[in-house]
This record gives sequence, C-alpha cells and structure tokens, in this order.
Amino acid sequence: MTAQEPTIQETLKKDQIAFQEILSDDELEALFVKHHVRDERKRKLFVRCFFWLMVFSAGEPSRRGSLLQLIGFFLGAIDLLSPETEVTSLSKTAVSNRLQKVSWYLFRGVYNHLLDRYKQVLDVKEMKFLGQFTDAFAVDGSVISLNKRLEDVFKSVHKGQSSLKLNIKYSLKMATVTKLQVTEGKKHDSRFAFVTKAANCLYLIDLGYWSFRLMKQIIDADSFFVMRLKGNCDPLIIKVVGSELQHLVGRRLSEIDAFLAAHVTIGEIDLTVQLSKAKKPCLKDDDIRLVGLFHEEKWRFYVTNIFEVRFTPQFIYELYAQRWQVEIFFNLIKNVLNLENIISQTKNGIMLEIYSALILYLLIRIVIALAAQKTGRSIHEFSFERSHKLIRGFMLTHFHLFLQPSLQAVERLFQKLVDIVAKMGLAVAIPKTALLSQQFA
Repeated sequence: MTAQEPTIQETLKKDQIAFQEILSDDELEALFVKHHVRDERKRKLFVRCFFWLMVFSAGEPSRRGSLLQLIGFFLGAIDLLSPETEVTSLSKTAVSNRLQKVSWYLFRGVYNHLLDRYKQVLDVKEMKFLGQFTDAFAVDGSVISLNKRLEDVFKSVHKGQSSLKLNIKYSLKMATVTKLQVTEGKKHDSRFAFVTKAANCLYLIDLGYWSFRLMKQIIDADSFFVMRLKGNCDPLIIKVVGSELQHLVGRRLSEIDAFLAAHVTIGEIDLTVQLSKAKKPCLKDDDIRLVGLFHEEKWRFYVTNIFEVRFTPQFIYELYAQRWQVEIFFNLIKNVLNLENIISQTKNGIMLEIYSALILYLLIRIVIALAAQKTGRSIHEFSFERSHKLIRGFMLTHFHLFLQPSLQAVERLFQKLVDIVAKMGLAVAIPKTALLSQQFA
C-alpha cells in the first residue's frame, strides 16, 4: 500500500505562514471581479497571467527597456508553464492592449490588500521602533522622466518634456509605502495630503513640503513633525534652554549670526520660536521648537513640535537623518525594480507599471518579515537588495508557478524563499535604522 503524499498544509510547520494567508485564490479572484477585469474567450494572455508577469518583470534587469523585451519575458514564462501551448504569436498589440485596458486600480487593490496582510505579519516588536509613536513616516517626492509624447498628460517643469512625480509617505516602522500620490512633474509637493487622522504619529518631512498650514494640521492632529528650517524663514526667539543664552530672547535668528559664529564650541542650541512674521500667525508662540547643531563646520537648524527632554538637539538631528530611508527606497524602486525605465505611453499603463513594482517590493518585504520572525531578528537588520537578489535568482526558474490555476502551487516555493532570506539576507553591517530603534525603544 502506497503511503499517501502529505498535503501542503500538513507539510507546513505550525509557525509558518502559508502564501494563501497572504493572498488566496478567492481573494485574488474577488479583486478581479471588484475591478471588472474579465478574460475574453481564447485570449492567450489571460489576466491572471498578465498580472503576475507584470509583477515579476519589475525585478528583471532591463525588462522595462522595450516592449519587445517584456514580450520575450512573457513568452519564456508561458513556455515554462505550458510547453505544448503555441504562444509565439503573442504580439506587441496584445500586450499594449492589456497595458491600456486592465485597470490599474486592480493592481492598487492588490497592493492595499498585501499591505494589510503585511501589517498582520509583522512581529509586534517591530512596531515598538520609535516606540512612543503610533507610527513614524518619512515624506518625500521623486521625479521620473517619461516619453515626451505624454507631455499633455504628465507635464514637466521643462517645456517639451514629460515627467511624473511620486510623492510617498514611507513608514519607518514597516519599511514600506503606506500612501502614494502620482502627479505631473510640475505639480508642487505641498499638494500632497498625507497627514492621517490618527494621533501620535511622527512625520519627518522634506523641505519641499514646508508650510505653516501643514505644521498646524499636524499639531491639531496631536501628532509630531521634524523639518529643516527654510532658508528664508527668520524666526523670533521666544525662549531658550540654558541660562547663558537668555540674552538671545526677543531677537531673530538672523540677528544672532555673529554670536553663533563666535560660539561654535557650544555645539547646539535649543529654542522656542515664533516662525511667522504675520500679525495673527496660525501657530501659537509656544508651538514650535527650533534646534541648532554645529555639524561639519556648519550650523544646521530643525523645527519640530517635540519638546520632550530626551529628544535632545543631537537626537532630533539623528531622527531627521532617518528621512534618508525614503531616498534609499526611491533608489530601490527606480533602479533595482526598474521604474526609471517606464515603457508605457498611456496613463493606465504607467500606473500599472508603478504598482507592479510596488507589489513586488512589498512581497519581498513580506518574505523579509517572515525571515526576521524565524531568526528572532528585526526587519531592519535585513538588506532589501540582498534579499531581492536571492529571491530573483531563485525565482528565475520557479515564478511560473504563480501562473498555475491555484496559488497553492506557490506554497513550497514561498517557504523556501523565507528560508533562503533568513540564512543569507542579513545586511553586512547593522543599519543605523536598527541602532536608532534601540535608542528610542
């Protein structure tokens, strides 16, 4: 009597999360129905196939270079899945039609679904990063050049060119994007509405978003921010920390330049200021703290509404420096996941490419989170780039499993990916993000 082969569920250990818990067949089908994505009869490039091929093509070097390269990638994957199926007639028109007509809202829906699952997967200890805050966000934007034919849709600041701007709200706790806005390149950053109603959040904000209205909005939401001081802002000093600096009260920052130049040895200053010169400023006199730090032969100034004593000027500086994580993300999404080379020439196709890359990014983050749990480490100790290379290398001959009629075919592959990243995905050196987490836990 032949022993019955164990089911996939039986082979998974109790402490492992199955891919069906991340994204099930029923959930994916429900998203297809919700966004009115249906297959036509006898279509060779059916929607499920097109969806996964777009996601995984984001991880392939130079795949975004031309439509023909994308088609070659599709043909190879389909041939792996079904060698007996004749698909060599797949045309540029067929792929272009999918890029135009498969709603990008489907891809955004999948991303939001995966984001909810990711929050559930994350270890509770990860959410203790900068523990006193509900969440900590870095806010910034980045421009991507497009085909100049799209100038009427995505206007650039440069005449005769086309570009789009990605404004993102990046969670430092989860190391991923929680809100995205895609606009024409010439649209100002200040139009990005990212402040959540949830209280006790921290926002590390790029100078391009500077506005008193934004600061008041964050304060009214009982949350916190850190920004660099804008160059043309000359705040009035209301209070100082340190009895030896009391003579600075009542003066504007520009009026103490000589004092700061002569007293660089003090290293830092801690002030309460009035930012606006308006007769009726929207911010109260005691709302804003200005900290200055003499670093690399230069005074650097930051405004915040954090007045807690343990957040010294040095800590405020180190905290704001973590905004660099969003720049690392932009580098990954544009250069590692190839968004720098968008090939679509329609708004729908462009949005679809953007969310394809974000979905792949988030899937890798989910694998990292599970690997972190398995090893008892923080997600911040793992390198995204190393993990991406490991996953991509393994997926080259396995990603066709995602094209099977059921995602259950992915289960063993998924667990192997977690094991591989757990063993070899750690960063070479402990990132500053992980060290900062220990300081503020």
